[in-house]
Amino acid sequence: MSFRRFIPFLVAFVLPLFVIYAWWGGFNSVEIAPAQVRGPYVYAYVEHTGDYAKLPDRQAKVEQTLLNAKVPLGHGITVLYSNPDTVKIGDRVARIGYLVPAGTKVYEPLKVDTIPARPVLLAKVRSAVLLAPSRAYQALDDYLQAKGQGIRMPTVEIYETSASPFAMGTLYVEMPE
Repeated sequence: MSFRRFIPFLVAFVLPLFVIYAWWGGFNSVEIAPAQVRGPYVYAYVEHTGDYAKLPDRQAKVEQTLLNAKVPLGHGITVLYSNPDTVKIGDRVARIGYLVPAGTKVYEPLKVDTIPARPVLLAKVRSAVLLAPSRAYQALDDYLQAKGQGIRMPTVEIYETSASPFAMGTLYVEMPE
């Protein structure tokens, strides 16, 4: 069997997947920075119980509700209270929303809360919003496992979108120190 027979397949199928993965930031490194102070954050959110895969849909509804109320939106924020490795899908708890100016008033089903400044272990990755969390949490887990520790909850995820449609945004995952 000749390698030349596989060249069309590689060019037609494998190369485009490789290029898309690279463009989405799949090969970008994840920076881990201990002892960072992050916050305070004021955010509007909804509570979510269940599958974390449904969080993007919930965030879109929060965004629309805030835009309809003419509330200026900051970056997207997710507060995960349940570790997916140890909590059943239906029992997972999170908050999903957006950073908002201090003093913002919202109406049900939205709520506003504040996360004070606190020391965190920070993971930072420039990647597509759907790819970034898996990259960041894997890097955090590898970092902590090397120290004989594991993922600590709650974590705070803040995704800063890029100003350019041709560049990926940056995800920050903050874990309690």
